Amino acid sequence: MLCSCQKNLRTYDPSEINVLDDKAEILPFGVHSYGYLLVDLTDFDILYSDHNNEKIYPASLTKVLTMDTVLSLFEDLDDTSFVTYEQVEAMIREDASLAYIRRDYVYSLRDLLYALILPSGADAAVALENYFKMHGLDLVDEMNKHALELGCTSSHFMNTTGLHDDNHYSSLDDLYLIVMDTLNYKEGRKVLTSLEYEMEDGQMMYSSVGNVLNHDTQVLGGKTGYTPEAGQNILVLYRYHNKPYLLLTCGAPGSLAERKFYHYEDALEIFGKLY
Repeated sequence: MLCSCQKNLRTYDPSEINVLDDKAEILPFGVHSYGYLLVDLTDFDILYSDHNNEKIYPASLTKVLTMDTVLSLFEDLDDTSFVTYEQVEAMIREDASLAYIRRDYVYSLRDLLYALILPSGADAAVALENYFKMHGLDLVDEMNKHALELGCTSSHFMNTTGLHDDNHYSSLDDLYLIVMDTLNYKEGRKVLTSLEYEMEDGQMMYSSVGNVLNHDTQVLGGKTGYTPEAGQNILVLYRYHNKPYLLLTCGAPGSLAERKFYHYEDALEIFGKLY
């Protein structure tokens, strides 16, 4: 059932969000990432930012908008969808990250959202696309409409997964708006602040953001993303001295194949040096 009543779960006034804060400073030390945005979620003050309004490739951070679009249109997360064997094989050929959900198995939308975000499952994204098709909708079209409604003026999306396309781009400012809208939904908050989740079929899902840990900071959750063109991107929601923060970074060098994770290093350095 199409529904917008979950908009009542907003936890902030959109007028409080200022992504053009000229008072934001550049970090007093260097990082590997091309751009970053650090926000105090107590008052939505942007503490540090650089290259935050420039065009970037979001990679799998795209999947936060995929989830946000689902939450903006559908209320019944117990409704179900599936991904086919052929669709998963196509994702494998594109070297997409997978949650390895069971093919042709019926999952709730809730389970698919966790599979989409925690292990960054492109297979879950395709299952959500299938659900939209069953309702006569195109998920990518709805994502672009929703992004515009949120005020994302530097974004255009070509797919639900973040796989590279020259015409698939965003900015850290726009991604910030998308993350904040997602956090307005009860289920969106749950997913983005989870490091693990057990699916209805017993399969466990784990978030790679759990790698960003130190003894002073409580990592709540988030999302990573990587393509060769985008570099390493990360979204981290964390708590320090009982205050919540949001960190977005993009364009760090390194890759899984090289076993170099400079987006993790940047997050840990920011956590460690600023506090």
